[in-house]
Amino acid sequence: MIGNNQISPAFIPFFAGTDPDSKQDAIVIYQGQAPAANWPRGGQQRLEALNQAAKSHQAAVGQLAASYQSATGQSFNVSAIGSGALPVANVEVTRDSLPALAEQEGVVAVLPNQKIKLIEPRAIDYAELQAREQKNKLTWGLEVLEIPKLWEHTKGKGATVAVLDTGVHGDHPALKGRVKGFMVIDPLGRRITASPTFDGGQHGTHVCGTIAGGKTESGVSIGVAPEADLLAGGVLIGDATLRTLVEGMSWAIENQADIINMSLGLSYYEPLFAQIFDILINQYDVLPVVAIGNENHGNTSSPGNAYNAFSVGAMEKLSESDLGITFFSSGASLVFPGDAPNRLVTKPDVVAPGAQVFSAIPPTKQPNGTFEYTYMDGTSMATPHVAGVVALLLSAKPDVPVTKIVEALRETAHHPGGEQMRPDNRWGWGSIRPLEALKALK
Repeated sequence: MIGNNQISPAFIPFFAGTDPDSKQDAIVIYQGQAPAANWPRGGQQRLEALNQAAKSHQAAVGQLAASYQSATGQSFNVSAIGSGALPVANVEVTRDSLPALAEQEGVVAVLPNQKIKLIEPRAIDYAELQAREQKNKLTWGLEVLEIPKLWEHTKGKGATVAVLDTGVHGDHPALKGRVKGFMVIDPLGRRITASPTFDGGQHGTHVCGTIAGGKTESGVSIGVAPEADLLAGGVLIGDATLRTLVEGMSWAIENQADIINMSLGLSYYEPLFAQIFDILINQYDVLPVVAIGNENHGNTSSPGNAYNAFSVGAMEKLSESDLGITFFSSGASLVFPGDAPNRLVTKPDVVAPGAQVFSAIPPTKQPNGTFEYTYMDGTSMATPHVAGVVALLLSAKPDVPVTKIVEALRETAHHPGGEQMRPDNRWGWGSIRPLEALKALK
């Protein structure tokens, strides 16, 4: 099993304690439709291209199912995920059938359908910071990133960000008119429509507020790209798995997302998740922006540690002029097994404000009243700052591929140790400088 580079090493703990003949759910990534030379950014042309890709991928799943069952002599369930827009399927495997599946023509990778979890934030209360933000009429994150200067060019109109999280309280006054699509994905990968929208916790609403929220009742701006559109996928409601997440990603692609914001992690290290990100970036021109984790320095979280994930660490304000990396922000340098010539991956890619972040939450009753905003800490608070910035840059430069936007954000980032220190596993390439990135894209 381990000798086959197409089979995830995470199957070892996944199969531990199970019967050798018992069928387990897995995710298979197969060779999909060749990437278009100029993938359309949106509109009817993009919908037609998505439908064409889905038909091609559905046919490939049928061929895969037939060849897999022929090779094993057994009946296994093989089904496309979502419409088939992503070349990914849900497949039953046993310990013995797994190698046979991996050997089928067109199979790129096989991953266990392991559990996923929220990268938990921290709820905090900062009275002094709140007074400053009330005075400046914007959060400290927006101030540090000089977001008002970008608003002179764009506020994100035309860009769509999918937030795969705990859902969203779309009726929040700061999110009025911003949530254009909502779907709950259950642990079996079933899509459940719900109205009104809801948040299974507070996290998804907080993240959405940082990406595209408007102003509080007292006039404080909380969102980086207040005119961007949001798609909210509730993938972390209940006992979520990798199948749940991939279904949410497929839904986001089908609904023309440009960016997918993920503040979540897998139970086991998963190097093969990079194959899915490769499809998003190179076939669909969609950027995955992923929290690197809150497990402190020396650790990282999958899928944020995939080599092609645009992963984000958390920065905090130390004083009036000094910024630092929060103690909880994860980061590490990794050598990925099986890669030649031993690709060294340093994560995170960049950092952004992730401590003392003020944003929206569903109405929450407390002894001293009902609150619709709170402060939280976490790399999952830094990630939506970056997703929002990418939305602004895409809005300003709609013909620029997401790979060029990532390159601009990395190259223009500020590292306190100077360019010779970039990248390292605390700051990555540095703290993003959105205005400089926009200038670099001209």
